[in-house]
Amino acid sequence: MEFSAAGHDHQKHVLSSLVEKGKLPHALLFAGPRGVGKRTIAVELVKNLFCEKGSACAMCRACRNVDSGLHPDFTLVSGETSIKIDELRAIMKEVYESPFEAPVRVILIDNAELMTHEAANALLKTLEEPPPSNLFVLVSSREQEIPLTVRSRCMRLGFGPLSTENLCAYFEGVLKLDGQKAQLLAAMSNGSIASGLFWMEEEHYRMRQRIAELLTGAKETSIHAALLAERMTAKEDEMEYLSFLLSFFRDIWWLCRTGDSGGLLNKDLAGIMSGAAAGGVAWAESSILRIQEMSKTLRYNINRWLAMETLMLHLVRPA
Repeated sequence: MEFSAAGHDHQKHVLSSLVEKGKLPHALLFAGPRGVGKRTIAVELVKNLFCEKGSACAMCRACRNVDSGLHPDFTLVSGETSIKIDELRAIMKEVYESPFEAPVRVILIDNAELMTHEAANALLKTLEEPPPSNLFVLVSSREQEIPLTVRSRCMRLGFGPLSTENLCAYFEGVLKLDGQKAQLLAAMSNGSIASGLFWMEEEHYRMRQRIAELLTGAKETSIHAALLAERMTAKEDEMEYLSFLLSFFRDIWWLCRTGDSGGLLNKDLAGIMSGAAAGGVAWAESSILRIQEMSKTLRYNINRWLAMETLMLHLVRPA
């Protein structure tokens, strides 16, 4: 089997071995952080199963049909806010028919944690008595939100953050960035290609400096906290910014402890951080705890702007 996605060699080997030995289960759960390539590898698995050359060639009719969403034996279900039972009912009927062309029908449910209770129950009934010639692949970055009854009927394959080397190779080889830019993005992307793509946008990249200036006291606090909080939550990007805040205070802590700017994740902000790092261990540690707590609760907070503004005001370095 052939996979072109970055990293995850162990997971690729496991999938290849299962297919070669004819032991592919009826349901797989790809679980891990957002943006590390879970869905990409799931789609490449489908291509390997369907490919006329048996190698996910991306050129044959079957591979092209998978890419375009036109293959009759491949169904992709993906939700932005929720996956409702109506989206699964038709699929649950089809699985009792034989595949049209491929040896197996594949149903890929992306963001599987967004299934409603009714949708999860409908899927569970099928997984409890799985019809032959069907493969369900659930992809999730928040697997704990998928009912345990569903998870327990899937073979779990865990995906971790990508290495800095994998990210650099992707940013240089695929996105054609220069080495210095690729290394900076890789360091600040927290193992996620999706995060790297987010920070490549000039608007987001510049926001980092504005946030750093606010937190270190270089900007007037209350006005800029409100403005930045609005920008950070306007497009529901707050989780990316929370990840940046964690890396920022990790760097502050590192500078306080070692004085070594070479170990920073946000090397382009070294000048801003160095002036505020002295004696800031307690500030960094308490800030990290606040951000971690916010990461757990923010998705359930109706007024994200207010929650983020309050957090930012608490994170500003004490006078």
